[in-house]
Amino acid sequence: MTQTYFLGANSTEGFASLYRFFPGAEDAFLHIVKGGPGTGKSSFMRRIGAAAEARGLDVHYVLCSGDPASLDGVFIPTLHLAWVDGTAPHVSEPICFGVDSDYVNLGMFCRTPFDSETSEKLKELLRRHKRLYAEAYRELKHVQRLENIALDAPELLRLPVGRACPCLPEQRFLHAFSCEGELFLWSEIKKLCKHIGSVSPASLQALSRELEQHDLPAVRCPSPLDPGELEALLIPWADRALVAGLAFRGLEPALDKLREAKSLHDEMEDLVRPYMDFAALTDYTEATLRELFG
Repeated sequence: MTQTYFLGANSTEGFASLYRFFPGAEDAFLHIVKGGPGTGKSSFMRRIGAAAEARGLDVHYVLCSGDPASLDGVFIPTLHLAWVDGTAPHVSEPICFGVDSDYVNLGMFCRTPFDSETSEKLKELLRRHKRLYAEAYRELKHVQRLENIALDAPELLRLPVGRACPCLPEQRFLHAFSCEGELFLWSEIKKLCKHIGSVSPASLQALSRELEQHDLPAVRCPSPLDPGELEALLIPWADRALVAGLAFRGLEPALDKLREAKSLHDEMEDLVRPYMDFAALTDYTEATLRELFG
């Protein structure tokens, strides 16, 4: 089954990260992809995911919370292999290099250093980009959470009996504030759980604690606005999902800042592309696919 989710969120406290849970499987090897804007990190990972899907393999896609059209990670459970964008704001480093992870340096296909004019433009764009994100986070502090009017579903809140294989990763975001607006991945919940109920945030937290006490697995989905609060709890082995149904008012000023930041990021990519040897990158990607799939 192909799954799609976020591991980062733009929140009131800045960028919130769940990348420490990726890929989740203890025996998975993680390739940490490095390279600046415009060096092809997202396209490289998307090619790997597409090739795996074409061979009938399950694939997990991690979307960028700032720009959901961009990919920040891919995991192929059958191969026990994952790739992740290891650059800011979700910098990743190996825990034990060569044992559980390594680096994929796509920056090697970029001719550096850049000329002085390009360098100055990039530095200014980066300063403005960071400032816009800081402003977006400040705007999110003014967002109002609407009162949850959902009624608890008693039949869904009763703790299931028995357990199945753990669901990984244990935590993920299914909701994001991005340059494309506010996104909620309802279709991903429906893939994993047939029975979906709307409950209060307090009931969601209580059931989460109960599941943890009984060592029963679940996928916990925090709110992007306040990652300390759960927004959904998925229990695929029991075929049920509980959603707090949070709604927000006053998001538009923050979303406008994120759209501006995306525009600046596009400008940075445009400045870098002339320095890239995309033919060499394509050859490297094809060689990687041959090594993986024959």
